[in-house]
Amino acid sequence: MRVLVTGGAGLLGGELLRRAPAWASTEATVFHRPVSAADVRTHVVDLAQRQAFFEVAERRRPDLVIHTAYSKTDHRATVDAATEVATVCAALDVALVHISSDAVFDGDHAPYSERDEPAPVHAYGRAKHAAETAVVTAVPAATVVRTSLILAADGTDQTSAWAIERLQAGEPVTFFDDEFRMPIFVDDLAEQIWEVASRDAAARSGVWHLVGPERLSRAQVGDVLCGRFGLDPSLVEVASAATMGEPRPRDLSLRSDRAGSLTTQARSITTVSRHGTS
Repeated sequence: MRVLVTGGAGLLGGELLRRAPAWASTEATVFHRPVSAADVRTHVVDLAQRQAFFEVAERRRPDLVIHTAYSKTDHRATVDAATEVATVCAALDVALVHISSDAVFDGDHAPYSERDEPAPVHAYGRAKHAAETAVVTAVPAATVVRTSLILAADGTDQTSAWAIERLQAGEPVTFFDDEFRMPIFVDDLAEQIWEVASRDAAARSGVWHLVGPERLSRAQVGDVLCGRFGLDPSLVEVASAATMGEPRPRDLSLRSDRAGSLTTQARSITTVSRHGTS
């Protein structure tokens, strides 16, 4: 099966390429950074630009697209890219797995199941919800994977790397103690996504919640980083998300009812070393 992974230079996209199963012949789109996986054919494309993705998909004819690309800050690009990818998949009859976020929920009614209706409260959440809507409108049988804070056991993810660099320099880092997520290691998430993708169309269709097994505050995640990398926990300062001007969802705990059927189960981030082993 030919699989095209968008956002191949990103944390999740790169891990999907590195962990591609034998049945998947993978290629990737990138925007400006190269992929880290070796021997992967890449296509430089602005996914939000009209017709740009169509030109790649029509030429390469993938059987499946896994859409991981998004922008944390350019919310219009997130929606436009998802719309363009989904429209092309519908036109070319290509299966689609779309990666979304727990941020589509309001944070006031956790835990959220795959059947709960999104109600985003900030710009990023609204963009991810709009992207989801565009995907299922164009491709009703698409797979939508909502996940949480994605971490790398070696600390190379953006969230961890920023905090580790500051803590190693002896600078304090502030984390919220009243904002909860269910962080997942990127390698576990990639394995689960491939397992979902391997199922037939009917079995993989719809919403999946793929998250870690623990509900942790951001402050607790900071403590975990200190323990894993031997950093000074006294430099972790605690604050309340209520001090932020923009509304933020407080508790984005998700129920993962469908994930129970998967062989790969996400590990606890509190019990894994910096090398990825328990």
